[in-house]
Amino acid sequence: MAQRKGLSILIPVDFSPDTEKWIKNAINIIQQDISKITFMYVLPLGMKELEDFTDEKSIKRAESIAKSKLVALSESFKINQYKIDIILATGDPASLIIDEANSGKYDLIAIGHRGYGYHEQFFIGSVTLKVLSASKIPVLVIRKERK
Repeated sequence: MAQRKGLSILIPVDFSPDTEKWIKNAINIIQQDISKITFMYVLPLGMKELEDFTDEKSIKRAESIAKSKLVALSESFKINQYKIDIILATGDPASLIIDEANSGKYDLIAIGHRGYGYHEQFFIGSVTLKVLSASKIPVLVIRKERK
C-alpha cells in the first residue's frame, strides 16, 4: 500500500498582530495530514516605489531582522509531525507570493485576510486579493481576530 503524502502548505506572513493565532486557526481548520509548512515573508524594500529611500545597508538590516522573526515564528511551530521551511524574499509581496505558490511545490496557501495596512474589519488586504485571483492552487483565507 502506498503511503499517503501529507499536504504542503505555503503560509505568507507579515508579522502583524495575532499572526501566530491565525496560523494556528488555519492549521486547525485544515485538519489533514500536513507534511510541510513553508512560512514566507516578503520585504517590500525592493519595490520600485521605494528605491530612492533605501540603500543596500538598510535592506541588509531589514533582511536580518525579518529572518530572525521568521526563524522565531518557525521555531514556535516546530512539531515533529511536519517539516517547517522559511522563505525570505525582497520585492513586490503579491507577485512573489503568487510565483512561489504557483511553483508546483504546494497543495494549499493559507493567508490572513488583511495585514498591517488595514484597520477596518471588513476590508480584505490587497495582497490577499491578488493571491486569491492569481493562485493556481486553493487558498484558505483566515479572518484575523477582531479587537
